[in-house]
Amino acid sequence: MNSELIESHENILLKSMPDTSNCLKRLTRLDRQWTMATMTGKINCSRIAQTLIDFIIKTQDNFSDLKQTLIKILIQENTHKVVQEISAVAQVVIDILKRNLFERTADVGFLATDEDLVCFLKEREHSAYDVSGIVDRLQEYKAKYTVYNEIVVLDTGGNVCAHLDQDNKIIHSNDPLIAETLEAEDYIETYRESDLAPDAGEVLIYSQAIKDPETGQTLGILCLIFDFAGEMEGIFENLMVFSKDTVLIVLNEKGYAISSSDTGIVPKGKRYSIKLDEDFQIINIDGTAYISKTVATKGYQGFFGLPWYGHVLKKLDSAFSESTGNSLDADSIREKAHFSSRLTHVEESSENVLSDLELVVQNGEIMAAKKCIEPNQVEQMEGRALPHILNEIKKIGDQVQNVFQYSTDGLLKLVTSSRLHETQFLACLAIDIMDRNLYERANDCRWWALTSDFKTILAKETVDNDDREQMRKILGYINSLYTVYTNLFIYDRSGKILACSNSGEYDKEGRELHTGFVTETLRITDSQLYCVSDFYKTDLYAKDGHDRSTYIYNASITDHEDSERVLGGIGIVFDSEPEFNAMLNDVLPRDGQGEIAEGAEGMFVDPEGKIISSTAPDRTPGENIKLDAEFKQLKEGESTVKLLEEEGFLYAVSCAHSAGYREYKKDGSYKNDVLCIMRVRI
Repeated sequence: MNSELIESHENILLKSMPDTSNCLKRLTRLDRQWTMATMTGKINCSRIAQTLIDFIIKTQDNFSDLKQTLIKILIQENTHKVVQEISAVAQVVIDILKRNLFERTADVGFLATDEDLVCFLKEREHSAYDVSGIVDRLQEYKAKYTVYNEIVVLDTGGNVCAHLDQDNKIIHSNDPLIAETLEAEDYIETYRESDLAPDAGEVLIYSQAIKDPETGQTLGILCLIFDFAGEMEGIFENLMVFSKDTVLIVLNEKGYAISSSDTGIVPKGKRYSIKLDEDFQIINIDGTAYISKTVATKGYQGFFGLPWYGHVLKKLDSAFSESTGNSLDADSIREKAHFSSRLTHVEESSENVLSDLELVVQNGEIMAAKKCIEPNQVEQMEGRALPHILNEIKKIGDQVQNVFQYSTDGLLKLVTSSRLHETQFLACLAIDIMDRNLYERANDCRWWALTSDFKTILAKETVDNDDREQMRKILGYINSLYTVYTNLFIYDRSGKILACSNSGEYDKEGRELHTGFVTETLRITDSQLYCVSDFYKTDLYAKDGHDRSTYIYNASITDHEDSERVLGGIGIVFDSEPEFNAMLNDVLPRDGQGEIAEGAEGMFVDPEGKIISSTAPDRTPGENIKLDAEFKQLKEGESTVKLLEEEGFLYAVSCAHSAGYREYKKDGSYKNDVLCIMRVRI
């Protein structure tokens, strides 16, 4: 951290640090007492103890230097702790959002190729029945991908052909994004006011041209209007548990707030200075000082999106007054934590000062004893006065020891507490990323089950090779866009696999699946419901001849005319090993070289201790470990952290229980308890 930046704000930072301020006051008082003791010595004992007094003065100079060093370290470490915490929150604010928006780019690209939309736009005239049918299909989509407020389908002239929000009376759009989208090769991401959503203020829109797959002719435009406000509300709510007296903000490229966790303090449209190269800023809002941090997104799988930033404000008057782990054992931390040598340097220096003081007292006592028997009366008088001065010096030494012991203990507890807080935060972040990711999987299987060709083919009495090739082609196209799956497969009402997306899995075609999740899927008649396998080892997720463990998401495929008639189902095999491992690796702490910090590891497990994923190479999915009883008792959305000693090292070990995302794992249709455990060396 930039020490010059801290020094430039030293006064205001120090005023906000009650423990450090009190330490400085006590040390300053001791310094004055030391000066008084030295002056008394000069007046009463200069004849016999000038050399001793000079040594006392030199030792006091060392003490004064040490005092400045201690206060500097306390200010730096306290500031570093707070900046590290708000930086982590700011990073999560923007990166979690960008992870979500990455999925939206896939949504608009895939939905723009939907056969029903293409056929609808091919017709120049649309009857009320036609519009009603396409609205129903769009409604099915929105019911699954609940992150959208509105979906609009337009022709190339900007005329609205169909949309969902009945309160939105739009019939034509003059928004420039129409022309931009028609000219673009890919999707367009737009955030501003738009006549596509009048009176809604600024909206986030994903638009893409709808083209005839046979001729390449542009038929119209698809616009997905994202529930930006609702998404940010959820992100803020999750993060506020770790962010007391804090305002979380998203800034646009010009520094204007486009979303805020507290609009009373930071309303939308308020502008802030974007200084990414500064460790922190201190700003004043209505007479209240805040420490702030701005970060850019790290992106996700190459997607960065619009140039937005995460920004966090934390009140200075409470930023440094929170508990710093008073229950922690400073002696144990001092002995076992790998950062102790850096933070206890000041303690070693204080021991040198104390040793000097002890030497002063010992030499002075010997000198006083000798002078008291000298024939010279003046020297006798000075010899009798010297013990009183030495006694005062000894008291100062005891107090110096107490202050430095208390301060260095506090320093060790401060950094350890910060690491505990960080580790708990990381566990919660990882499990949230998992829930958000799997939410998309539940959406995917349900939407793809509504593919018209699948319904038409499965309704036939006999599925021939041409039908199989058509299903393979559709599944292969989907899988090429959604690479988090190793295979997608269609099965009939007997559970027999008819077609696969992955050519390497064609040998599975013809096999009948008699697993519980297939049986349950074939009972589903509601297009909103889905079924997920247990996390189990299967050859449907094999690699190099070895079965692996994963989740398979399923949805039933029902008849076009009779939704109560189940024709079969779709199974999508999640590529759990690399995907879960990446989620864990993305949140683990890094060292100065960007490598995962030594001794840090993370894992997903079920409440019985069955490993779903682990970053430790000696732990494999499906293996069972013994879980701490406290971890097992956590309820949905709860988390905890503790300090553990293992093989001479201290570790922060945290556990977070999944809470779901939006309706996923919250509406009662699916329950799957997962824990994230993070282990970070202190």
